[in-house]
Amino acid sequence: MNATKYPILQIEKLYVNYGGIQALKDINLVVNNGEVVTLVGANGAGKTTTLRAISKIINPKSGEIIYSGRNITKRQPHEVVQLGIAHSPEGRRVLAKQTVLDNLLLGAYIRHDQEAIKADIQHQFDLFPRLAQRRNQLAGTLSGGEQQMLAIARALMSKPQLLLLDEPSLGLAPAIVREIFTIIENLRATGVTILLVEQNANLALQIADRGYVLDAGSITLSGAAAELLTDERVRKAYLG
Repeated sequence: MNATKYPILQIEKLYVNYGGIQALKDINLVVNNGEVVTLVGANGAGKTTTLRAISKIINPKSGEIIYSGRNITKRQPHEVVQLGIAHSPEGRRVLAKQTVLDNLLLGAYIRHDQEAIKADIQHQFDLFPRLAQRRNQLAGTLSGGEQQMLAIARALMSKPQLLLLDEPSLGLAPAIVREIFTIIENLRATGVTILLVEQNANLALQIADRGYVLDAGSITLSGAAAELLTDERVRKAYLG
């Protein structure tokens, strides 16, 4: 974990509408470099919408998104990637009819340093040995866990400083979920900052530094992950 803490991401007074529906209301949050910060909440609370607003898949109605001191609120999605933000989306979204290797190469589309790209592909294969074994296999034929690993590896190929991870455990067997979360912890150890959306609030809060609780598009609680884990309101609503 990085010793010097400074905000790599600041969201201020963010509002997002879907048609006539207000999906996010007055969202204010901070992610410091080197942290894992998690967004906790029920389905439909606005967690995925928050990530999509940061990566500019959707445009906010109002508010500001500041990344490394730059206002990126009106940037285009490819510009956000170039600045150092990568998004591993909910549902994995791998290119099913392309090979594992081609999916990884696609993740590096903003880069032109061919030798470094080759080295980074090897680094992903070291990080995800199963992908190395399946490098020439079509992504659509991988298991759910392998597709999730590929989605994360593909996002890492853009060399992000901030990784947005949306529901990495969704639909996976418990043993695979533990493996994915070990990978997330290892990524944090290498200096990648992570904003994590995760339905399994218990697991997310166990590995996160801090957390925000979203309910109906608003932040209702925030604090150190360890404190949220023991908060009676969080336990009752999200931890069972």
